[in-house]
Amino acid sequence: MVMKRIAFVLAMLLVAVPALAQPMAVDKNYEAEKAAEISNAKLQLATQPGSAAVQELNEAEETLRRLKAAKLAEQRRKIAAELEMAITRLKIAASGSGAAR
Repeated sequence: MVMKRIAFVLAMLLVAVPALAQPMAVDKNYEAEKAAEISNAKLQLATQPGSAAVQELNEAEETLRRLKAAKLAEQRRKIAAELEMAITRLKIAASGSGAAR
């Protein structure tokens, strides 16, 4: 079980790091895409009794709110990078909750 979890974490990081290095448009479409990813993870967590990923969910939602409120392009890019990592941690926690059962 632990090896599967470690492999999953490494796979997620291999996907997330190159995505963060590429320039991206942080616009309304990006915000909507990330909101959908958070909603998807929230739904996954709702189907897992006793999930301990509430902290990661709250962090991802708060980071998305900060992104929507940010005005300057540089600030939005920085917050978008934080959001990518928060969503990655959320996905890991959501999948880890199911693997632990």
